Amino acid sequence: MLTYTPPESRSPAPTREKPWLLLLLAFAWLWPGIFSRDLWNPAEPAVFTAVEAFLNGAAAWLPTVLDQPYFNVSPVYVWVAALFERLLSPWAADAYSAARFASVLFTAVGLLCCGSAGFRFLGRHQGRSVALILIGCTGLITMAHFLGGQSVVFAALGMCLYGFSLAQTRVIMAALMLGGGWALLSVSAGLLLPAALMLAALGLLAHPQWQFKRYYLTLVGAFAFALPMMLVYPFALFKTDAAAFAVWLHHYAFGAFGGTQSFQTAFSLPYYLKNLLWFAFPAWPLAIWTATRMQLSRQRWGVLALVWLAAATVLLTFSPHRYQDHLVWLLPPLALLGAAQLDGLRRGAAAFINWFGIMAFGLFAVFLWLGFFAMNYGWPAKLAERSYYFSPYYIPDINIMPMLVAVSFTPVWLWAITRKHIRGRQAVTNWAAGVTLVWALMMTLFLPWLDAAKSHAPVVRQMEASLPAGLKTALAEGASCVSVDAGAATARIVWQQYGTLKLRVNDASCAYRLVQQPKGSAIPDGWHLLWEGARPRNKTEGFALLEKAV
Repeated sequence: MLTYTPPESRSPAPTREKPWLLLLLAFAWLWPGIFSRDLWNPAEPAVFTAVEAFLNGAAAWLPTVLDQPYFNVSPVYVWVAALFERLLSPWAADAYSAARFASVLFTAVGLLCCGSAGFRFLGRHQGRSVALILIGCTGLITMAHFLGGQSVVFAALGMCLYGFSLAQTRVIMAALMLGGGWALLSVSAGLLLPAALMLAALGLLAHPQWQFKRYYLTLVGAFAFALPMMLVYPFALFKTDAAAFAVWLHHYAFGAFGGTQSFQTAFSLPYYLKNLLWFAFPAWPLAIWTATRMQLSRQRWGVLALVWLAAATVLLTFSPHRYQDHLVWLLPPLALLGAAQLDGLRRGAAAFINWFGIMAFGLFAVFLWLGFFAMNYGWPAKLAERSYYFSPYYIPDINIMPMLVAVSFTPVWLWAITRKHIRGRQAVTNWAAGVTLVWALMMTLFLPWLDAAKSHAPVVRQMEASLPAGLKTALAEGASCVSVDAGAATARIVWQQYGTLKLRVNDASCAYRLVQQPKGSAIPDGWHLLWEGARPRNKTEGFALLEKAV
C-alpha cells in the first residue's frame, strides 16, 4: 500500500558539510588578540580599572574608575570580566587576558543565538551561514577581542533574535530569551534600544504572519519577565547610591541619547550609512540579494528583519553620537537576511565575492609577512623605515609560538580558497576564513609592534627610566613625591597599571608634578621640564614630568 509522507516528516537529505569546521573557524577567529598584550586605547584602560575596582570592593551596581561613576560599560560585563580574572589569573592567563574572556563569552553567546535563530527560521545549514556571515563582518572584530561593553549588546541582540525564532514552537523559552535580551539591553545600552525593539515586537502583531496564538503568549511572557528585570538595575542603584542614580537618570538612562535632563538628537544617518559599507560587509549586499529574490513580507522572518532594521535605523539616524560600534544593532537581521538566499546566489556573484576576498586578504597577508620581516630584519628598507616611524618604541622580538600560529593559519587558508565548485555558502566561508587569517596574522606577527604603539607602557617605562638615581631613591623612600591632577584620568590609570611610582593626587607639597598635556605645550610658571613623552603619532595626548623651581 502506498502512503504519502509530508515533506516535514521526510528524512533530510544527506549532506557532506562538516559542522565541526564552523566550530574550528569560530574558535580560530575568537582567540587571536586576547592574550599577550597590554591595555589599548580608547576603552580598555578604563574598563579594566573598573574591573579591578569591583574586585577590590567597589559597588556591584556601579562601575567606578578612580572612585568616579563610570557608565560607559555595563555592570554585567564588569561582573563577568572580574569572575574570569579571579578564576584564571595568574595561573592560566595574565589579568588583562583573563578579563578579555568576558568579550569572548558574550560574542560566542551572540553567535550561537543568531546561528540558532537562522536554523529555526530558515532551516538546516542556514544557522551556520548566519554565523559565518557575522564572523566575516569586520565590525564585529574589535568588540569580540577588546575589553568593552559592546559584546554584551551583541549577545543581548542575539538572544532577542533567538527568542523570536522560538515563538512558534517553544513559548516559554521564547519568552525567556526575548525578555532576557530586552533586560540585558537595558543595562548595557540604555532604555531606548530595548524600548524600540519592544515596540517592534508589538508592531509585528499588525502583520498576518505574526498573528498566531503562540506569539501572543510569547509576548505576554516576555513583557512579564522583562519589565521587572529592567527595574532591577535602577532600583538597586537607587538603593545603594542615590546620587549616582540621579546622574544615571539625568544623563545616561537612554544610552547614546543621554538622560531625562540631557536628552539630545542629531542627524547621523550619512555617517552610519558610510561606515555600514565596511562594518557589515558581506551581510548587507547578501541581504539586498535576498530582498531582490523574494517578497520578504510573505516570510515571518522577513517581516521581523524589516521591522527590526527600521526601528534600529531610526535610532541611528537621530543618534547624537557618531559611534560606529552602534552599527551592531543592525547585524543580526542583516545576517539573517543574507543567509536566506545564500544557496541561490548566482555563480558569478559567488565567484566575485570569492575572488575579491582572495585578492584582498591574500594581498593583506603578503603585506603583513613583508612587514614582519621589515620591522625585525630591516628588509624591505623602506617598509622598515615606515614601521619604525609608526612604532618607534618597538624592539625586534621573534617569539616561536606566534610564528607557529601564523605559519599554520596561512596554508589552511590556501587550502580553503582552492576548493572547486564555489557556491554562495563556500564563498562566505572563504571570506570568513580570510578575515580570520588577516586578524590572526596581525595578532601574532604584528602584536608586539602594535602593542608598542598602542600601549602606554613604553611611555611610562621611558619616564621612569629617565629619572636620576638620586630622585628614584628619594621617591622610593618617601623623601619626595610626585603629584598628579585629579582630572588627569589617563595618567593616573596608566601609571597605576604600568608604573612603580606612587602618585599623589593634588598634593601641593610635592616637588614634582606629572601633567597630562599635548607634547610641546607651554610649561607653567614656577616649574621646569624634566621629561615629556607620548604614544607615537599622538598629537592630542601627552605627559610631562615637572620639577618645582627653587
